[in-house]
Amino acid sequence: MTPETHESLLGYIKRRSDAEGFPEAGGFLTMLGQSYGRAMVEEAERLAEDLDIDLATLEPILPSAQSKDPALDWSFHRMHRDPVCPSCIAACQPRRKEWRHAMVSACAEHGCQLIDECPGCGGPLTLLGDGYAGCLCGAHYGDANAVPASSLETEFSRMIAGRSAKLAGVELCADDGLHNARTVWFLSANMAKARTGKEGKSIYPKTVTEARAWLKPVEALLLDWPTAFDDHVVQRWNAPGAEGMTAAMRLGAWYRGLLRQKGALAKALLSRCLIVVSTVCGDAYKTNRHKDGSTWVSAAQAGDILGIRSERVVEAVRDGTMIGSQGRSGTGHLHTIVRMQDVEEVHELRARSGTKEKVRSILGVSRKQFQLMDEAKFFGDECRMPPHPCVDGVFDLENIRNILDRIRQGPRDDNADPAGLVSFRKINLRRTTDRTAVLKIYRLIANRELRALKFAQDDSLGDALFSEAEISRLLQEQGGARAWTAGEIAGFSGWKPECVTGWCEQGLLQATRGKRGSFNVWQISEEALSRFRQEFQVVSDLAKEGKTTSRKLLASLADRGISSVGSQPVGTSSRGHLIRTGDIARMIAFPPT
Repeated sequence: MTPETHESLLGYIKRRSDAEGFPEAGGFLTMLGQSYGRAMVEEAERLAEDLDIDLATLEPILPSAQSKDPALDWSFHRMHRDPVCPSCIAACQPRRKEWRHAMVSACAEHGCQLIDECPGCGGPLTLLGDGYAGCLCGAHYGDANAVPASSLETEFSRMIAGRSAKLAGVELCADDGLHNARTVWFLSANMAKARTGKEGKSIYPKTVTEARAWLKPVEALLLDWPTAFDDHVVQRWNAPGAEGMTAAMRLGAWYRGLLRQKGALAKALLSRCLIVVSTVCGDAYKTNRHKDGSTWVSAAQAGDILGIRSERVVEAVRDGTMIGSQGRSGTGHLHTIVRMQDVEEVHELRARSGTKEKVRSILGVSRKQFQLMDEAKFFGDECRMPPHPCVDGVFDLENIRNILDRIRQGPRDDNADPAGLVSFRKINLRRTTDRTAVLKIYRLIANRELRALKFAQDDSLGDALFSEAEISRLLQEQGGARAWTAGEIAGFSGWKPECVTGWCEQGLLQATRGKRGSFNVWQISEEALSRFRQEFQVVSDLAKEGKTTSRKLLASLADRGISSVGSQPVGTSSRGHLIRTGDIARMIAFPPT
């Protein structure tokens, strides 16, 4: 037995309970070792295993805090009653998932009121105290009278069920169901009188009767459109204690809450509210909404559209970056309005602008390398934008991507040997100490005089591969001889890093102190390494070639009067012994008699 289309999780459990011969669902879940609630939903894999169905089959009926289906919104999930539609039960149809929504009080299919009390004994229809179609008292829910629901109850239920519905003069689509349901709750919660004076601070209805009572006050607002809603806005505008000259001030938390709502219904309500306050109430912002043939909005609305603080919009008007108008009310509040077309232009600027962090992420380079690229003027003036109070960053991402596309174009060698290639992110001051040479290479790449051999469409600039031989040649031409750290030399020579460092400290291997990132390191040039290999022979290398040990070799050389240099003590032993090449030559030329 698998869940039916549009069936609720609890309805499916009760059908399974009936099929297993349990009189009520609580016993069935106890047998499974489950209890209905958050823990059961969180452990969906275990529930699917206990019910012996695939998790993919169970997922579509599971409530969730992130569900896009309003009927499965955990925030509104009923946890006190499990109402049913008498007509659906009489027709042996499944218990629908929208009945589990705390604000639903009608059946979207039959347009009748849901019942959450037994027609026989009058007891409440609890979550687990009954079966699919009847009460423990023997009464069948299909025998109850089907009472027609109100128009708002039916429309709201259809909206939660994902069907076509019309509220506030708007044909609502299923995609906005989640947002639209929360907008209706916002209206309902703000219609209730609160003892503490905090409108909108209400708990969700526990019963069908309470849900019906919550919808009743907003029925006219959403169905007698727009007359009743207009009257409601004017009533709030003229409410005792309302002060100020703007919608934000006079309508207070209700208006700010309406601004936070999303979806088609919220958009219709906000649009109508703005019309009312401008044409009827005389809002200081809205009366200027169409002056000079342009549409104007408040700084707060502009901030919401741009996703920034309204203070940044006010600052842009103050310094003349954006065209706007500012004035103060009698209470001293600063009113700022800006042209909508300017807001749209700033929105486009924000979409194509980026900070240094954003650009580095696109390029795939480090902070230090990006500083070098900036110093080399890798991106020209066309990649920078004038500073704007409402825009984050001064880099033009569109032009930067265009430059990368131009660099990406040109001859490539997809069959090039990877061993002879070096990525762009490795062309930095870790490769050479010559800053001027690195900057020159960056400019050659930017000007497309130095081409990448591999630079795929999806690769970042840091992943682009260049000929290592060509990079080395350019470094030589610019005076940038390659330099290695002690660790790098140890890596390709087989010597221990501690030995190489010791030779540098003793002056046997010429090196300079430098930085690699945040670390102090010894830097050894190619010339210094070549001179070292000429002047000294590493005893461990000689022993390996002679198939003997360093200890025996040192003893033999000592017998001939040749002592080693450059060694460092390690416990009771030592390592890093060097023999001067000249001593070996003299030993060969003048053997002991």
